[in-house]
Amino acid sequence: MSGKTISKEEIKKLSILAELEVSGELEDLSEALSETLDYVKVLNELDTSGVEETFQITGLTNVFQSDGGSDSLSKEEALFNAHKKINGLFSTKAVFKR
Repeated sequence: MSGKTISKEEIKKLSILAELEVSGELEDLSEALSETLDYVKVLNELDTSGVEETFQITGLTNVFQSDGGSDSLSKEEALFNAHKKINGLFSTKAVFKR
């Protein structure tokens, strides 16, 4: 590693801020985070002045269905095969025991 090593105390502070529980692996986390930051420093040295910003790479513009209406079942048709109905709604057994 060429850069500054992240201390165990800094890892503890980060874990509190991120609300992550860390225990015995502080040394490993310190080393891994330091290596990651060193790698980012290498990437920052690259000349990207001629590279256009990228926010999307697939070329797709809209993958969702349009908001146009479509034919749907009436309430009566939807409830036709329901085993149990209460006030015009589907009714099922309770999922949670209380």
